[in-house]
Amino acid sequence: MASKKDDEKDLKKATDKKEKVANDKGAKKEKAKKDDKNPLEDKVKELQAQVDDFSDKYLRAEAEMQNMQTRYKRERADIYKYDGQKLATSVLPVMDNLDRALQVEVSDENGKQLKQGVELVLKHFNKALSENGIEEIDVLNKKFDPNECQAVQTVPADDEHPADTVVEILQKGYKLADRVIRPCMVVVAQ
Repeated sequence: MASKKDDEKDLKKATDKKEKVANDKGAKKEKAKKDDKNPLEDKVKELQAQVDDFSDKYLRAEAEMQNMQTRYKRERADIYKYDGQKLATSVLPVMDNLDRALQVEVSDENGKQLKQGVELVLKHFNKALSENGIEEIDVLNKKFDPNECQAVQTVPADDEHPADTVVEILQKGYKLADRVIRPCMVVVAQ
């Protein structure tokens, strides 16, 4: 009987071993399938991350291109808008000298003709400047604005000229569009 029990035990052990081996093989197959899926899933995740990264870089590059185009258009508009500034600043001292020449009193006929010629030249200069958007800043008897004027001297305020009012213009100021080319040099009442 001992041998029958031993045989049954051996049979049971052999069966358990077969089942265990079969279970191990099944587990290995499932693990292999999981391992096969895991590298594929990892690869998919990696590729998705790359796609997201490239999409982000593409959107950023596109936004940068649009910003550059906008900046370029604005710079071109400013160039056109303030095109004559350099020429105007070069011509303004000539205008000042022509104004000074007109302030001289003349008595003879030649002097009067010369003065008329200077007036005509000054008139053409003013016309050329205004056609190019350059205007004289008119501040006489107006409130002092430090953005357009430079106070060179002060005088006491009176009934005609309240405080912070421009009393006299010593040198004319000019602006191009909304930009001051040269501020007015003025005397201000205080």
